[in-house]
Amino acid sequence: MRDVEERIQALERANRAQRRAMIVLGTLLAAVVTMGAGGFSDVLQARRIEIVDDTGKPLVTLEARMGRGAIELQSEEGQRNVLLSTTSNGGALALYDERAHAVLTLGADDDSGLIEVSDAAGRTLVRIGSGQAGGGALATYGASGKRLVELGATTDGEGTVTTFDAKGSELVGLVVSSRGQGRIVAWDGGKEDATWPDR
Repeated sequence: MRDVEERIQALERANRAQRRAMIVLGTLLAAVVTMGAGGFSDVLQARRIEIVDDTGKPLVTLEARMGRGAIELQSEEGQRNVLLSTTSNGGALALYDERAHAVLTLGADDDSGLIEVSDAAGRTLVRIGSGQAGGGALATYGASGKRLVELGATTDGEGTVTTFDAKGSELVGLVVSSRGQGRIVAWDGGKEDATWPDR
C-alpha cells in the first residue's frame, strides 16, 4: 500500500513540475511572439556587449563608460591590448604592451591631432602634435619628463630645432633671424649666450 501511495505522490510532484515548466515555456513563447509582432528593429540597445572565446573569456567589449563610448580588445590572458574611446577633446586610440601599460596614444588635443609614445611607467618619450608657437611639433623627452629635443615652428611660420638640458632649459637652437637668415643660438642658464653668425 505504501508503494502505491509513494508512486502517486511522486507522480503528483512530477505533474506539478511539468505544469510549472509549461507555464514558463508558454510565457517565454508569448514574449517572443509579442517582440516579433512589430517586425525587425533597426536598433539593438545594451549597456555592454562582450564577444568571448570558447572558454567564456571576453576578447572584445563594447560599452558605455561614464557617458562615453568605448571598444576594448583584450588578450587571451585578459589583458587590455587596445582601447578606442571618446574623450573630452574627441576620440582616442590607445595601444598597450603585454602587461597592460599604455605605450602609444593617438587622439585629439584641443584643435589638433596628437601622437604620444610612452614607457611602461607612463612617462612620455615622444610627442607629435601642435607646438607652443603654432604649427606642428615633434618633441622627445627624458626619464625626468623634461623635453630634450623639439622640432617646431615660430609664430612667423619658420622652422626651429631646439635642444634642452635635463632641467628643461634651452641649450642650442637652429632658428631664423629677423632678417630671414639661419642662425645657431646657444643659451646659458636660460639666457641667450652666443649666436652664429653674429647679430
